[in-house]
Amino acid sequence: MEAKGRHSRNKFPSEYAEMLYWRHFQGALVRSAASAVMWVFALVAYHADTIRINHFTGITLSVMYLILINPPTLLLMKHITRVRLYQYASLLINFLEILGYTAIIYFLGGLEATYLTPIYAALITYVGAVAPRSHPYIIAFMCSVAFGFVVTGDYSGLLPRQSVDPSFNPSGMVSFVHLSVVAGLLFVVAYISSLTAGILKKNRDKLCENNAELTKTAEELTDAIDRLRSEIKERKRAEAALQDSESRYRELSIIDDLTQLYNSRHFHFQLKLEMDRSIRYKQPLTLLLLDLDNFKVFNDTYGHVEGDQVLWRLGQVLKSTLRETDFACRYGGEEFTIILPMTTSEDGIVAAERIRTEFKKETFSPAPGQDIHMTVSIGLAQYKPQEDIKAFVQGLTSSCTRGKRAGKTRFAVSRHKIVTAVHAQ
Repeated sequence: MEAKGRHSRNKFPSEYAEMLYWRHFQGALVRSAASAVMWVFALVAYHADTIRINHFTGITLSVMYLILINPPTLLLMKHITRVRLYQYASLLINFLEILGYTAIIYFLGGLEATYLTPIYAALITYVGAVAPRSHPYIIAFMCSVAFGFVVTGDYSGLLPRQSVDPSFNPSGMVSFVHLSVVAGLLFVVAYISSLTAGILKKNRDKLCENNAELTKTAEELTDAIDRLRSEIKERKRAEAALQDSESRYRELSIIDDLTQLYNSRHFHFQLKLEMDRSIRYKQPLTLLLLDLDNFKVFNDTYGHVEGDQVLWRLGQVLKSTLRETDFACRYGGEEFTIILPMTTSEDGIVAAERIRTEFKKETFSPAPGQDIHMTVSIGLAQYKPQEDIKAFVQGLTSSCTRGKRAGKTRFAVSRHKIVTAVHAQ
C-alpha cells in the first residue's frame, strides 16, 4: 500500500496523459499529410520545369525528415508523465517541425519562397488552439529566427544559393524589409491565436453558467419519476437517465476536473433529492464533511502541483471506500462532502473512520527523500425531518470546525444541535 501511495513530482493522471498523447498523434498525422501534399506539388512543378532537380531533391529530403520525426517523437510523448517535461517536449517537437518547413522554404529559393511562410502561420494557429497562451509567441519567435537564418545565410553566402528565378537578386535592405514584414505578421498571428484561445475559454465558462437551468430541468424530471416508481425502480431509472446524459452533463461541469468527483453545484442538487427521498420513505440520511489537515501549509511549502496530487489521491480513496449508492463531492478547496443515503449516524461513523484510516496510509513524496502522511478531520450530521438544506449543511460545518479545534485528525458528530468531538486513534 505504501508503494502504491507514492507520487512523483509533477505527475498527472494516466487518463490525462493518454489524451495529450492522442493530441500529438493527430498532429503527427496532419504534419505527414501536409508534407505529402507539398511533395506532390513539388513533383508537379519539377515535371513542369518550374524547379530543377536540386530543388526537388531538397524538398524530398525535407518531407522525408518531417515524416520520419513522427515515430521517435510519438514514442517520447508516450512515456512522458511529468507536466514540465511534457511542455518542453512539445516545444522541441514544434522546433523540429519548424526546421523541416524552413528547409522546404530554403530549397525553393529562401526569400523567393516567402509565399510559403503561411506554413508558419498555420503551425502558430494550431499551437494556439491546444497549448498555453504563451506558446504561440514562442513558436512565432522560432519561425522568425529560422526564416531569418535562411535569408541572411543566402544573402551572405553562408548557405549555398538555391535560386529558382536567376533574375531574383534583392538588395540587403529589401531582404531585411521582407524578413521584418514576415516576422511582424507571424507575431500578429500569434497574438490573434492567443486572443482567440482566451475567448474560447470564456465561452466554456459561459456554458458552465447555463448548467443551473439544465439542473432544474433534471430535478423536475427526477421528481416525476419519484411519483411514478417505487424507490428501487426509481433509483434504477435515475441512474439510467444519468448514464444516458453523462456526456452532456460532463460538458457542463458537474464533475470536478482534478478529483473526478462531483462538484459543489451538483452536491446541492443531489442533497436536495436525497432529503426529499428521506422524508418520503422515512429513511435515515447522513452527511460527512472532510477537511484536509494542514493542507495550506503543505501547499505553501511544496507548491500547488504537489497539493493537487494530495487532493486527487484523496478522491481516489473516497471512490474505493464508498458504496455505489453514496455521493462523494469536492465541496471547495480542501473540503469534501459525502452523502450517505439510508445510513444512520452510527453507520456514518464507521464509514468516516474507514476513510480516515485508509487515507492516512497514503505516502506522499513531495521532495527527494521526504515521505509525508496527510490526515483529515471529519464532521458528521444526520438529517432531521423537515430541516432545511441550509441548516443541515451549517450543522455539518459546525461539527467539523469543532472537531478541528479539539485537535487534528478527528471526526465530530452533530446530534440535535449538540456537537461532540470524538478523538480518532
